[in-house]
Amino acid sequence: MITNEAMSTLLLKTKPSGASNNDEYAHFVEWDGCILISCFVRDLPSSFDKTTYSDRTECETSINHLHLENLSIALELIDVWEKTLRRNFAGEEFNIVVTCEPDGKEAVARFYQLRPEEVAWLNEENDLENYKHEAILLLKVH
Repeated sequence: MITNEAMSTLLLKTKPSGASNNDEYAHFVEWDGCILISCFVRDLPSSFDKTTYSDRTECETSINHLHLENLSIALELIDVWEKTLRRNFAGEEFNIVVTCEPDGKEAVARFYQLRPEEVAWLNEENDLENYKHEAILLLKVH
């Protein structure tokens, strides 16, 4: 796990919520090379095209994101995502990203598959300290 200083500080005092109400967001479907949260898949065309999203990474980061009340809930969710992705998509690589306010509120969690032919939405080469107004966490799933 890679974090900026703001997230490192928050993690020292934040634990997962323990409320496993994330089951509806832990079921994924494969759609034309994308792994998507199944409850968010509605009215997709029969196949991927670049009319709506520039690539599959953008498609996944757009569809596979949740706005959550706080970091504690996000930590619970990404634990479920990590386990489910490892179990159901062994051999694939994913990035799970959590961002939130410096006080731990209003978190956003998202995930996407890493593809050699596409630019990662966020990766360890980015200097996470450049994100001055938010705490950020990157969890790599292999």
